[in-house]
Amino acid sequence: MKLSGKLLLPLVLLLLCGCSREISPVSALALDKTGDEYRLTAEIVRQDSLDDPASPAYLSASGRDLPALIQTLSNLLPGEMYLSHAQVLLLDESAAEESILPLADYLCTENDVRLSLRVAVVRGGAASELLRNDDEVYALSEMLDRAAQEGTLPDMPLYRAAELLHASGTAILPALHLDEYGQTAPAGTAVFANSQLSCFLDGSEIGGGAADA
Repeated sequence: MKLSGKLLLPLVLLLLCGCSREISPVSALALDKTGDEYRLTAEIVRQDSLDDPASPAYLSASGRDLPALIQTLSNLLPGEMYLSHAQVLLLDESAAEESILPLADYLCTENDVRLSLRVAVVRGGAASELLRNDDEVYALSEMLDRAAQEGTLPDMPLYRAAELLHASGTAILPALHLDEYGQTAPAGTAVFANSQLSCFLDGSEIGGGAADA
């Protein structure tokens, strides 16, 4: 898959401005929690030339302070971290059981992320594992966009989830998993109460199925 014109334009502008430092576009983020530490994984877009297909590379950083992990990841990159084209934030169950508002607020207010950045909870596995499962850049966001349009998963970008969690502490987010064939697939919905993961609802339609605590 080739990079979209929306991503090529900032690259061209940087070249026209004479900026010598390259940028590192981030297409997706995955947050896992083990014990009292978080691990944030970034999917970085790599493209050697405008004629080459875009391919993903992955970098991870661990720590206890969620916003600080963004800076730690940035320090690992060869160029400036570019979050404006990030399209998906994945959370494993352990991370979702804690409040995601510190990271959501930081991403929405400090890094000029796109309003369409989607957030989803990964059931029964690591968010970083599901992120690495598909080697096609933006495949996850395309799947979530399609499911939202079809009504099989909630249309819940990060900014809207943050607004709902601040207002009432409740939100319903898409859930994903790796199916028996090792493919990324919808897995019902994740229900948040008091800004934390409360349970899952199974079933293909929004709000359908039985609760799975």
